[in-house]
Amino acid sequence: MNSQIPKKKPGRPKITIENNTTREQILKTAAYLFMTYGYENVSMEQVAKASDVTKASVYYYFKNKATLFTIAVSSMFQRITKQIEKLLHNSKGLKYRLYEVILNHLKSPHIDFETLLQEASPSLTEDHIYEIREAEKEVHQALENIFKQAIESGEIVETSPLLLTHAFSTVTMIGNKKELISELGGLEQTAQALVNLFWIGIGPK
Repeated sequence: MNSQIPKKKPGRPKITIENNTTREQILKTAAYLFMTYGYENVSMEQVAKASDVTKASVYYYFKNKATLFTIAVSSMFQRITKQIEKLLHNSKGLKYRLYEVILNHLKSPHIDFETLLQEASPSLTEDHIYEIREAEKEVHQALENIFKQAIESGEIVETSPLLLTHAFSTVTMIGNKKELISELGGLEQTAQALVNLFWIGIGPK
């Protein structure tokens, strides 16, 4: 009597480079949509369509919208942190590096993040919110390190790097207003105006 070979139970395929690329594409697309349209106005189907994948593919990687939102936003903060950390080792002056940070910020869609998180909060668990906040903290830490470096080198006056970080973050949020960007003459001009405001202040020259 021939013994039957047991059938393998169906399972998820091995993760390949292509699979990872698909997952990253979904995350970047989702982050863009959430930061542009908010939480409630974005569906898993819309993310799939914008990512050029099937809805089943989105659910393959992310079990629900809350999970997708959490990982997409956290991944976005991680990318921002890496960009800022690169500037830490840039030989250009602090003022120019701050200009690059603001310009990169202006080139990306950024609605008020606290409003976005508040909108999403009813759908999120405490763990979701903790993960997002930890990723956001890394951005602030990267900025704080840049200010610490500038203070130690004598490029700027000695003050609280933490205060500078939050003050600078607040200044960059002004750029969310499209009308202001248009009135100031575009992204580069707005970035320059904002960094000048932060760098020089409003005191007489």
